[in-house]
Amino acid sequence: MDERYVYMPAKCGEVMVDIVMETYNHENYLRQALDSIFAQQTQFSYKVIVGEDCSKDHTKDILLEYFDKYPGKMELILWKKNVGTLENDYEIMGRCRAKYVATLEGDDYWTDKLKLEKQVSFLEEHSEYIAVCHNVRCVNEVGKLLHRDFRFFPITEEHIYGRKHAGMAQLAGQSAALILRNIFKQWSEKEWDCYKAAKVNGDMKIQAVLGMAGNIYCSREIMSDYRRTFTGDSWTASVRWDNRLWDSYKAIYELEKYLYAMGYGTDDMDAFVKSVLKNALAGSIQKLLCEWNIRNLNVWWKLLCEWVKKNGCKGR
Repeated sequence: MDERYVYMPAKCGEVMVDIVMETYNHENYLRQALDSIFAQQTQFSYKVIVGEDCSKDHTKDILLEYFDKYPGKMELILWKKNVGTLENDYEIMGRCRAKYVATLEGDDYWTDKLKLEKQVSFLEEHSEYIAVCHNVRCVNEVGKLLHRDFRFFPITEEHIYGRKHAGMAQLAGQSAALILRNIFKQWSEKEWDCYKAAKVNGDMKIQAVLGMAGNIYCSREIMSDYRRTFTGDSWTASVRWDNRLWDSYKAIYELEKYLYAMGYGTDDMDAFVKSVLKNALAGSIQKLLCEWNIRNLNVWWKLLCEWVKKNGCKGR
């Protein structure tokens, strides 16, 4: 029994799909996310595994309401202290026992009632794919369509995501769009340790490993909305005005380390990480010239030190 959280199990047998959800301060959006799950029309059973990261609002109360409303459909992990997305993600992923795993954040929502049925049916019929995903719409706080993707998840045509994409730290799709075969059931303790140690968002870690281990079929369909909230505690709000060059480079560097630890490292990946560092350093100089402030100076200095460490000083 883990004393760090309250665990409320789902009173049900085996299911075909585990739907994992991280949530924190999502009281304004959580009902829509959960309703979009329970509106799914499927010929198989599923349950929702939620990690609630000690929200400051009424997120937990809403979860308890739905736990009672849908008996046997929800499994709750209610953290007593805020632990952050990496620990929360590690805990809920480790509880997945179904054949397939779907993901949905507490502020996003599905828009097609047949989403699960379509994706699971596809994977049942196509054993050559390890996962499947689709396109998403970008919407604002109230669900209004944003007519730009902010360089995240542009609408793409049907394609296959594989090793080439994973090695360049690309995502197959937004997390709400993905359903994967449950690779976690076969993971060793070492693989779980590597997953926990990697300081990278869970969607990057999962999709990179999937792309290295197999192919992801990416459909042209749009079956969910990705909410871009520019205020409050969302990731979008936290980075909107920030200089992210160092953080972006470190995420890719940590992803490379993670893939090497999992046995998927390549020379092409090394070259890609070096090019990312070079471009980030050049970008930091531009930012510093445009706006001289402590934040931009700090980012430039960290990237410069990283460049010197990786390349050495060329001279006598």
